[in-house]
Amino acid sequence: MAKPIIGILGNILVTTSSTSGSVVRRSFANDTCVRSVANNGGVPVILPFVSDLSLMDPLLEACDGLLFPGGDDVDPAYYGEAPHEKLGEVDRALDECWFHAARYAMERQVPMLGICRGAQLLNVACGGSLYQDIGERGEDHLTHVQTEKRHVVTQTACVVPGTRLARLLGREAVPVNSLHHQSVKALGKGLAVSAQAEDGIVEAIESADGLIVATQWHPEDLIESVPVMNALFQDLTAREQGRTAAGRLPGGGTDDLAGLEGLCRGGITG
Repeated sequence: MAKPIIGILGNILVTTSSTSGSVVRRSFANDTCVRSVANNGGVPVILPFVSDLSLMDPLLEACDGLLFPGGDDVDPAYYGEAPHEKLGEVDRALDECWFHAARYAMERQVPMLGICRGAQLLNVACGGSLYQDIGERGEDHLTHVQTEKRHVVTQTACVVPGTRLARLLGREAVPVNSLHHQSVKALGKGLAVSAQAEDGIVEAIESADGLIVATQWHPEDLIESVPVMNALFQDLTAREQGRTAAGRLPGGGTDDLAGLEGLCRGGITG
């Protein structure tokens, strides 16, 4: 059986040439996303940003699944809000490209995995909204922009029982990294919360039809330090083939997760 092709939505990186000093715009995807797909049964293909959205369709047609990775903030105009003073960098043209890919996938039932910005964008694509900065919640919250390296876990995500995420990860709590200042506010249509941080911040969402699985944390940076995260990428490649990756968790240790589960037994907050 041929391996499924997984399209990774590309970001834009603006750099200065070390030789000419000229400004260069580059389409790119983090290598950890590429390796996470390749190591878990998929063929990774980076989908470059294009302003002519009609050029996206031939690329999308070749994909069996889509990975929406992290990146800059989503323009709040998409969910009807004016910019908050703590809003970060936005790129409306890039947003349009990613929203086009999301709409394409929803219309054609192409499986999607969202990560950080990708999770937020998929929520907005389904009609939801975001906290432009977590401080908007007006509540005490954990520090969600860690200073530790990306593969280091700093928080615990409490997984909602009975969700697809729970079946994939096989536990009530998982250690995660945290690299975001925004989060899901109002859920998009057809989406449900599948994990929360201990302070109530939404850490994962999914759709009832199985098309969308999305995490606020960065599993692509944890596939070695927390091997169970490989299950998210295995699931993306398996969904197109009509199979489930639940129960086929990667080996490599338990990550000492048992002690974390007691932190989450107080229940998921509303």
